[in-house]
Amino acid sequence: MSRSKRVFLVTGASGFVGGHVCEALARAGIGVRAMVRKTSDVRQLRGCDLELVHADLGDAESLHRACAGVDGVIHTAAAVGSFGEWAHFYETGVLGTERLIGAAERQGVKRFIHLSSIATYGLKAFPGPVHEDTPFDLNPQSWNHYVREKVMAEQLLWRAHEEGRIQATSIRPSVIIGARDRNAMPRLVDLLRLPITALSERPGFRFPVVCIEDCVDAIMRSVTNDASIGRAYNVSGDQSISIAEFFGHIADHAGLPRPKLYLPTAMMLPAVGLLEAAWKLLRRPGEPVATRIAIVVSGYDYQIDCSRARRELGWSATGSYEAAIVAGLAQPSAVKPGSHTVLEAT
Repeated sequence: MSRSKRVFLVTGASGFVGGHVCEALARAGIGVRAMVRKTSDVRQLRGCDLELVHADLGDAESLHRACAGVDGVIHTAAAVGSFGEWAHFYETGVLGTERLIGAAERQGVKRFIHLSSIATYGLKAFPGPVHEDTPFDLNPQSWNHYVREKVMAEQLLWRAHEEGRIQATSIRPSVIIGARDRNAMPRLVDLLRLPITALSERPGFRFPVVCIEDCVDAIMRSVTNDASIGRAYNVSGDQSISIAEFFGHIADHAGLPRPKLYLPTAMMLPAVGLLEAAWKLLRRPGEPVATRIAIVVSGYDYQIDCSRARRELGWSATGSYEAAIVAGLAQPSAVKPGSHTVLEAT
């Protein structure tokens, strides 16, 4: 990889969003340093012109070395589950972000693009459209560690920006769908495989979703447009889709029955809370098929205002939800072997 061009460090490079970002950067002729752990599965990165760096959000010194010599950071790594202990979310999403910002500052790396979430506003009922000036949810439900993680990470981001330590941009996507999704889509299919699938509230409620290509496009426009410095951007699909339509597409393409039972969110939360408690008590691995965070993601009528990204970045989200669902359901295709450089940073 040539050092004559700009180079961006991408955290979470072996993940869903991070892998797509690495590919987009390489296609744009921007140098890519892909940060992964030594145990990460990097098959999706083969054939991409990049430099692998072994580092961990829990190891400050490895982050300092990973940031050395780059022009910017695109931070996509976080705790992404909807179930688990707060200590995990805090260590990975909050302290990990703090360490990374410190490493970037120490290495003189100013540009810092952070993948956040619309969850910073809270997963709850809103009286109208959610825009970037909607206040953060500073008092999420006690069990909603994902919202708490995202809010605290963004607070660190903006504090560092205001102090002049970094030049920050925050991208706040809704639920991201598309090829190589190993989190949301498999869990939704498992939910539809239950003998009886109950969804929360009303089938006509709008579901907040964005295709991976549109999310990555917003990130890339932030990389190449300095007008995005100091700004946050909501990133969600231009066309609304109802809960019934969204789950209907998944069911149709997975060969499963469409869900027909809808129950009040207020009724489902206590029941799913009991399921989570039993899961922990029995020390079952992974996550239960339903979680309270999943209930509130689909349990309210969300309208996400993305006019700032359209106005300031010239961005739009025109991807096909159905095509993204089909791609997300498909098994990962075989990847062609490729060469990349490995930089030991641990």
